[in-house]
Amino acid sequence: MTTDQTVTAPPTPVPQTGAEQPEPPEARRTGSFLARAFGVTAVLSAVGSALGLLRDLLLARFFGADEGTDAFLVSWTVPETAAPLLIEDAMAFLMVPAFSLALVLREEQPDGPDPVRQLTAATLPWLLAVLCALSGATALWSPAVVHTLAPGLADPALAITCTRITAVTILPFGVAGYLGAALRAHHRFTAPAAIYVAYNLGILSILTFGHGRLGVRAAALGVAFGSLLMAGVLVLPFARRLRAGRPRARAGAARRARPAVPALVLSPLALLPVAAFTLSRQSQVFIERYLGSALPPGTISHLNYATKVSQLAMTTAILICTVTFPLVARALAAGDLLAARDRVEKDLGQAAAVVLVGTSFLIACAPAVVALLFQRGAFSPEDTAATAQVIQVYSLGLLAQALTGVLVRPFFSMRPAVRRADDPRPEAGGRQLLDWYPVASMAVGLVVTTLVSLLAMPRFGALGLAAGNAAGITSTAALLLRGLPMRGIALRMRQVLAGQARLLAAGVGATAAGTLAARVSAQPVLSIAAGGWWCWRSTPASARCSAPARCWTRCAGSGPRGPAPSRPPCRSPSARPAPETSRRKEHCPMAAELSHPRLPQQSAGRRYGAPWVLMYHSVADEEDDPYLLTVSPERFAAQMRWLASRGWRGVSMRDLLAAQAAGEPGRLVGLTFDDGYADFARHVVPVLRGYGFTATAYVVADRLGGDNGWDVKGPRKQLLTVDQVRELAASGWEIGSHGLSHRALPGVPAQVLRAEVQHSREALEELVGGPVTGFCYPYGAVDEPATRAVAAAGYDYAVAIGHSVLAGRFALPRCYVGDRDGAWRLRAKRGRHGLRDVVTELRRAGRGFER
Repeated sequence: MTTDQTVTAPPTPVPQTGAEQPEPPEARRTGSFLARAFGVTAVLSAVGSALGLLRDLLLARFFGADEGTDAFLVSWTVPETAAPLLIEDAMAFLMVPAFSLALVLREEQPDGPDPVRQLTAATLPWLLAVLCALSGATALWSPAVVHTLAPGLADPALAITCTRITAVTILPFGVAGYLGAALRAHHRFTAPAAIYVAYNLGILSILTFGHGRLGVRAAALGVAFGSLLMAGVLVLPFARRLRAGRPRARAGAARRARPAVPALVLSPLALLPVAAFTLSRQSQVFIERYLGSALPPGTISHLNYATKVSQLAMTTAILICTVTFPLVARALAAGDLLAARDRVEKDLGQAAAVVLVGTSFLIACAPAVVALLFQRGAFSPEDTAATAQVIQVYSLGLLAQALTGVLVRPFFSMRPAVRRADDPRPEAGGRQLLDWYPVASMAVGLVVTTLVSLLAMPRFGALGLAAGNAAGITSTAALLLRGLPMRGIALRMRQVLAGQARLLAAGVGATAAGTLAARVSAQPVLSIAAGGWWCWRSTPASARCSAPARCWTRCAGSGPRGPAPSRPPCRSPSARPAPETSRRKEHCPMAAELSHPRLPQQSAGRRYGAPWVLMYHSVADEEDDPYLLTVSPERFAAQMRWLASRGWRGVSMRDLLAAQAAGEPGRLVGLTFDDGYADFARHVVPVLRGYGFTATAYVVADRLGGDNGWDVKGPRKQLLTVDQVRELAASGWEIGSHGLSHRALPGVPAQVLRAEVQHSREALEELVGGPVTGFCYPYGAVDEPATRAVAAAGYDYAVAIGHSVLAGRFALPRCYVGDRDGAWRLRAKRGRHGLRDVVTELRRAGRGFER
């Protein structure tokens, strides 16, 4: 008897050599997929997390931390166990690779039956049956569940009632996880990211209106109602994805035209290690609550609140691997192990960098955070102190939690629950035993958790339980990191460990600085602001993970605009040759990001990549300045002195982008001077030379030696002469183009646009005797045709003024500097620049996402 179930589909022909396959629709979509997906997912997840935090705040306000909340939290173990098993981990590990493989088959065989529909028909019915059985069994055996989880509970009857209510969540959680995995495999992230918004809104509505009459049972009813809303959010988007596949009539005609043979095979036994790992990971909570039930009342509540606050630091890290997991699964489905390795290494560095910033903040500011969030109503100062201490200890394991989430996804994708029918079956013995390696790693972690908790709990109470949790998950992460190369994804371990060590050292320094800063005030808001600022400021300077920078360089080729290098994909023994379209699309894990200009990276510590560039025009003593484009020489010297005192070094755009391409931007700020005024040579150059700074002067090619006739109301100012421009270029100053005649480019005819962009470059290159690689848009006016013209003319970059959805290498935003800008205004503009980076990415995400 076989344990496999077969899904029928036509055979996949071998692609013809030498003939280019038609590019699939996914490859023609906008190239900034990852940025948009991450942006939308981040926004909706942030809203869901905020609502979840509000839920916990109301729970603490209405019920405090006593026997009633302990009883509810025991019942909450059911949805807390079902969520990772059915939504976040196990279902995603199983179904994202399965639907990814079905999509690869759809691309290979565009005229056959739709493998996505076949996979849905073969898996969804039996999943619903299993979920209904589990939900009913949990409700029936609620007394045994409560006794097993918390034998020392003071009020087991209330916990049993709440557990029977929360048992309803198993069915909608499973449906939500299945539909969400299918949508993410289709690169649809909006609806899956919105499920926790709906979930927490359902809880808040019942909790707000029913807590007075129903007590803590209102929270359990809210959980059940929220889970139904969660599943409902995904039904229509999933149905639209199915309808967007091939028409049924066409698929039926293909089936009649040729006999059907198996194309996909479901392997139910592959489900077991995934489910076992998820349950064993959730068992850390079981251990906490089992041992915590013997401690004083309220301990379980303190542990719960501490866990919820601490895991907020992991939100962005988890979003990273949530968005990139379909790329890893798609690369593995096509057999490209090199692309999968690159993506995993990058995810490890990014997730660690993000979570260590949050860890530093929590350890430094935990008392103030808990006091600000929870200390009101029934939540006493004693509860605040106990919860804050648990947060500080629990946070020590957050890095390992993030790394475990990144590592286990590709581990299970190597042997998905669905495979091609014509692939050889996995061999018995060692390879199948490796399926259980994550479970064994988690089992070791549970043993460590239990031992440390038992040894530390008699003396330290809840702190001992938190320490056991951190020690256990750290052991698991170390074992998974060691085991992934054995699975076939050959991580460059020395580089990965070196990058993690640098990030960890940066996190320790940021924690120390934030802790000292948080003590300056007893007011929670001031303490959080001071500690958070120093944690954030201390981290970016040293948190540079080498793996992401190397992945970007490897994918981008030589220099920031180079093509991706050619390399043969590394294939697993059981993988079949992928079609040219799949290989071309999955060739590089960052291919989607590179197909359009992106904001260049500033450093591994910064969330977004736009460099800080200052925009000047004229530096002179000028009383008549209607356009506010002139800075006095005294003010300019003071501004450069402030930059140097703060550790910044002013450089030309050429030097700034070269440093970024090398992965070593340091504390560099771009200095740019528009229009090419003659006072650049008289007032600017001597000051910059005194500090060892460089700069870029953008000149108007047809106006050299003339004046600024385009400024109707302003005073006439002399521009640099031909000889001055030639001398500046020979001395090492960067000369860029500001067009032929200082004409705004949006809306001009194509031939005028070409002349302003290309002819100006040719004229300046002949003048300076070398390449002119930078362009500055006159008046900062830019549109999409202008960016395309600049790129086609061979420029390496272009600068604009403000942030916009066009912001990228050919529309780099800059910060205006005027005569009124002193130290405080420059500091504020620096902060505003970072905020506008975030807003720009969110605007990108909202504009055209899932078109």
